[in-house]
Amino acid sequence: MPDYCSIRIWQLKPGSTAGELEALAASGLLEMQRWIPGVKHVSLVRLGDAFDGRYILTTRFTNYEAYTNWRQVEEEGPDYWERYASIMMHWEQVARLVEEYHGELALDAAITTQEMQN
Repeated sequence: MPDYCSIRIWQLKPGSTAGELEALAASGLLEMQRWIPGVKHVSLVRLGDAFDGRYILTTRFTNYEAYTNWRQVEEEGPDYWERYASIMMHWEQVARLVEEYHGELALDAAITTQEMQN
């Protein structure tokens, strides 16, 4: 069964800095994702050559069921998980959600140096 992905585009809010969001992602957000079963990979990408404060946050899951469990934790977590609530509240003070997508991974291939030389 292929991995399932959540892709979210976030925009820094006025007065927030890239360093603030990136530090929060590298510490609190990453810590939180490690506690949720089925989360395989998290990446944060700055968008564009002329950085305008937009990021793509991609979260990969072992399967669709892990994704739905993650969504449930995301919705209910702040009510019973103080650390989660604190991190998410800070995240939403720094950035706003612009767009959101989710779906099955269709292609995931590493390109080796040998393949590039052929």
